[in-house]
Amino acid sequence: MRKLQLIIFFVLSFNANLRAQDSVMYSKEFRLYEGIYINYEDLRFNWPIDKEKIITNVPKEQLDFFSKLVESDIIEYKERDGSVIKIKTEKIWGYCQNNVIFINQENSFFRIPVFGAISSFIGAVAVINHSPGFDPFMNTPSNSTAHSIKEFRPFLFDFYSGDITEFSLEKLEEYLSRDISLVSEFKQLRKKKKKEYAAKYIRLFNEKHPVFFPKG
Repeated sequence: MRKLQLIIFFVLSFNANLRAQDSVMYSKEFRLYEGIYINYEDLRFNWPIDKEKIITNVPKEQLDFFSKLVESDIIEYKERDGSVIKIKTEKIWGYCQNNVIFINQENSFFRIPVFGAISSFIGAVAVINHSPGFDPFMNTPSNSTAHSIKEFRPFLFDFYSGDITEFSLEKLEEYLSRDISLVSEFKQLRKKKKKEYAAKYIRLFNEKHPVFFPKG
């Protein structure tokens, strides 16, 4: 048993050393590169398409350049091999501006207020509503009309998997299960307290399990 524990210790230490050598821990002082994320991997490796590669009439010296850029339907940019690419804005994953990450949700971009291994943010979902019609000749209600509206709801973003899901206590508990002590505490709470302390447990998890970005 002792031998097995030593093997586990050395493996974990070796992996930690590798991570320390090949990656950088995210902190308040860490600077995320500004640019658009075509996909989740661009964020994961901190390698967005920067403004110098973007072809646009939007003045690049503006502090809110990327917020203005995503108001257009199409984004045109030079790929890393020099080729010119056009992409619908609704297809990009998100962008980074002033060290803040914005996620594309239902074709709108929502700010992640506190970024970490688990992040929460307010996003949008499309909801189908049925409104009653009206027959002016019979002066009575007619068949209902279906139309789509957006509702704003809390979401969770898991940095290491890239999953973006609507907030639920079950999903949060799934993410917290990576830390045995935290999830054990969380499970002991009543449902009302779980909702009340959800933000606290996300913060505690992020403090114990910081995000690492590859170097370079």
